Amino acid sequence: MSETLQAIALYDDRPFFETALRHGLRFAIITRAKIEAIEAEAPKGLVQIADTFGSKYLRPEIETARKRIVNLASLYLLETSQGDLDIAAKLIRDNTFLTLSRGGSGLLKALHALPEYALLGREQKTPIEEFLEVWSLKEKPQEYRNLLAHRKNNALEIEAGLWFGRGMDLTQTELQEEDVEANAVVRTAILKRLMDEGDAPIENQIEFAMIIEAFRTQAKSKTKGKKSAIFDVEKAQALIVADDIPEKFHELSLQILDEILKRDLPLIVDAKNSLDRLVFELKERYFICAHEIEDTSDYDALVSKEWSKLTKGKTDIDSLLTLFLCIAMDVPAKTSLPEKTAKSIVKKIREQGLDSQKTIAWIKTTAPHEKQEGLLEDWQEFAEEAQTYLLDDWDTNYSGALRFLQENCHIEKAMKK
Repeated sequence: MSETLQAIALYDDRPFFETALRHGLRFAIITRAKIEAIEAEAPKGLVQIADTFGSKYLRPEIETARKRIVNLASLYLLETSQGDLDIAAKLIRDNTFLTLSRGGSGLLKALHALPEYALLGREQKTPIEEFLEVWSLKEKPQEYRNLLAHRKNNALEIEAGLWFGRGMDLTQTELQEEDVEANAVVRTAILKRLMDEGDAPIENQIEFAMIIEAFRTQAKSKTKGKKSAIFDVEKAQALIVADDIPEKFHELSLQILDEILKRDLPLIVDAKNSLDRLVFELKERYFICAHEIEDTSDYDALVSKEWSKLTKGKTDIDSLLTLFLCIAMDVPAKTSLPEKTAKSIVKKIREQGLDSQKTIAWIKTTAPHEKQEGLLEDWQEFAEEAQTYLLDDWDTNYSGALRFLQENCHIEKAMKK
């Protein structure tokens, strides 16, 4: 068939089955006897479909079933013939109407079987009956083709994620225990190749922070005193499409490499971004075996030196609230205060007020990002209660105020002589 006729077939608003049927009659590919066979066979198919999705006894259900069976047959004809009306007409001639509609149903079932998301975990799919109910009523072939392309790409990303994961000694079971994005595994493997970091996975956020810091140091050394690129793009691309990577993953790998160089790298080399902020912003894009760290003091020391210096590794809320109180009142920052110093702070609060915002600003600029939300909540709750207990004019000997601080902060009681 000519390209012009094929183009007309693809953009015809009528169901493709009808277009192919008319074409077959016009060019004597389909006989009148075949039309009569379709007319005799169609009601049986309509009743079956109506009974599947509704009721075979209601006229509206039969009308909807007519749309479904024509759409399914059209889908099969269009995808099998690729829009060639001669081929489509011959398919109508050589097959029963129900065979054509079942062919369309089979295409939709195959589409449903493809992954909805590019996740390495066990996917929870929409029931096949619900999927068929929706998609058998869609009349625009491009919707099917768009979703098919999207889900095929998901399947490729999942296959690539598992392949790169095996290269980092990660089993499929380990990767499937969580809803890991396939892209994150591929991106991690490519980053490690760029940094020549070996094949081991990134165990935790401390290791991820160390890799980013090394990445930043390497970038600085390469650009020191000159305007050359941080990475030779052609060399990086050659590294990614090395012989050991299957060719079917090359395009995806190069795409992710481009994202690293254009999106992640500028963030990393920007001196305004603290290491802590970089870890916070980038970690979800990469695969880290353990996001939670039991002892965060090492991580805090690595990503936030001022925080580590002032907290001295203390993580209990009493010590931290003590530190926050000192910052709010502009006194030497300590995680533990003598009772005498605590009393002088209360006196200062009654004279000047509690500058809660100063602590809030300090937390936002200094505390590790993952902790900030919880720390801000703890501080704001403390500051609200402090307004009641620390500013109580009736408490002239500060006993109530000190009792409040002893319950919420780390206050060292004076030794009795």
